[in-house]
Amino acid sequence: MSTPRRVVVVAGQSLSHLISMLEFAAMCLRRGLAVTVAVPGPSLTAPAFRSTICRYASRLPSLSVHSLPPPPSLDAASAAAHPFIRMQAASRSQAPVLRDFLRSLPDVHALVADMLAVCDIGVAAELGIPGHLFFSTGAASLSIFLQLPLFCSRHAGNLKDLGDTPVSFPGMPPMPASHLVDAVLDSGTDLYATVLDVFGRVAAASGILVNTFDALEGSAVAALRNGRCLPDRATPPVYCVGPLIAEGAEEEERHPCLPWLDAQPERSVVFLCFGSRCTVSLEQISEMAKGLEKSGHRFLWVLRAPPAFAAAAGGPDAALSLLPEGFLAGTADRGFVVTASWVPQVEVLRHSSTGAFVTHCGWNSTLEAVVAGVPMVCWPLVAEQWMNKVYIVEDMKVGVEVRGYKRGGLVRADDVDAAVRQIMDMEPERLRALEERIMAVKKSAHAVWKEGGSSYTAFTEFMKQME
Repeated sequence: MSTPRRVVVVAGQSLSHLISMLEFAAMCLRRGLAVTVAVPGPSLTAPAFRSTICRYASRLPSLSVHSLPPPPSLDAASAAAHPFIRMQAASRSQAPVLRDFLRSLPDVHALVADMLAVCDIGVAAELGIPGHLFFSTGAASLSIFLQLPLFCSRHAGNLKDLGDTPVSFPGMPPMPASHLVDAVLDSGTDLYATVLDVFGRVAAASGILVNTFDALEGSAVAALRNGRCLPDRATPPVYCVGPLIAEGAEEEERHPCLPWLDAQPERSVVFLCFGSRCTVSLEQISEMAKGLEKSGHRFLWVLRAPPAFAAAAGGPDAALSLLPEGFLAGTADRGFVVTASWVPQVEVLRHSSTGAFVTHCGWNSTLEAVVAGVPMVCWPLVAEQWMNKVYIVEDMKVGVEVRGYKRGGLVRADDVDAAVRQIMDMEPERLRALEERIMAVKKSAHAVWKEGGSSYTAFTEFMKQME
C-alpha cells in the first residue's frame, strides 16, 4: 500500500481564516491525503484559537497538529506597528522555524499557507516544495488584491481623495473607490507599503486555493483564469474549492435561540449578526434597537458591546443595559436578543423561520447565507467587507444594502427600519425574483462537491499537481 501524499497546512493568525483552512484540511483527509497542520506558537495562547484546533483534532484523529516554536520577540519599532505589519514581521521571523520543520518531515508534496503569509511560499520554494496560498475570502477579493499594486502605482496621491468615484477592475462591477480595503486608501504609510508588497507577492504561489465556487463568482473566476487580473505576468492556477463551512460545535443542549425560532412562523425572522469580532458604537446600538422596534418584524439579534465597554462592564449580559429603556419589554413578543459570545449561526441561517440576514459581509457569513438560501441585508464594517457588499448586491444579486450609510458613519433608526423592510416587506414580484436567484445559487452550492462538480474537480486538479 503506497504512502499517502502529505500536505502541510500552515495556519494563519486569524480565527476566521483558521476555520476555513481546517475545513480544507478535513477535505484533504477525505480525499486520501495525509495532513499536518503547523500552528504558529503564539496563536495557541488564544483560548478561541486553541479550542478550535482541539475540536478539529478530536473530530479528525488522523490529523497531525504541530505547534511551531514562537519566533524571536519583535523589536520595539515592530511591536508598536499596525497589527498587519506586526503579523508580517512575525511571519518573517518564523520562517527559519518553518524551514527546519519542513526539512524534518520525510516527504512533503505541497505546502498550503494562509492568504497573507506570502513569506511561507518563499520557504517552500527554497526547499523545492510547491507552495500554495489559501484564500479564505472570495475570488472577487482575490482578483482585486492581485490588481491593487499596479492600480495604485498608476494613481498619484491618496485613493481616499477619490471618495465615491467609481473604479473598475476586470471581472468586477464598478465600485466606489472608498470601498477598497482601508490600508490602500492612504498612500505613503508603512501599512500601505506593507499591504501592497504582500498583494504583489501572491502571484509567486504555485497555486491559489479559494473558498468559493464557480457558479457563485463566475465573472471574477473567469477574469482570474484568463489572465486579465495580471496583464504583466502569469496568474498561478486558481482552484475554487468552496464552500468550506464549519458546521459548528456539537452542544449537549440546543442554544436557547433555536427553540425560540421553532415557535416562529416560516421566513418571518430577521437575523442580525456581525460576526465573532465586529462591533458597533454605543450610539449605533441604540439606533438599531429603535429601528427594529419600529419595523414591527420578528428579530433575533446577536448583540455585542464594544470591547472597551465589555471589559469595563465585566460580562456579556451587561450589553443589555445599552438598549433603550423599554425596548426589551416592548419587543418581548417578537424579539430575542443574544449576548453570548457564540451563536450557532449555521443552524440559525438554515432554520425555516429565518427570512433575512443583516450581516457585516464577512466571507464566512456570506457563504453560510448562500448555502442556506437566505437573502442578505449588507452592512459592511471593516476590511474587504465593503467590496464583498458590492459583489453580493451587484454581481451575485442575492442581497440588498443598508441605505443612508457612509463609511464610519451612523445608520439612523429610520434607515435600520427601511433596511429590514427592504426584504421582509418586498413587493411579491421582486421577492420572487430574489428568491429564485438565491435558490439557484443554493442549489449550485450543494452540487459542487458531488463527483464531477466544480469544486470536486478543482480539488482533483490540485491533487494532480502533487503527483
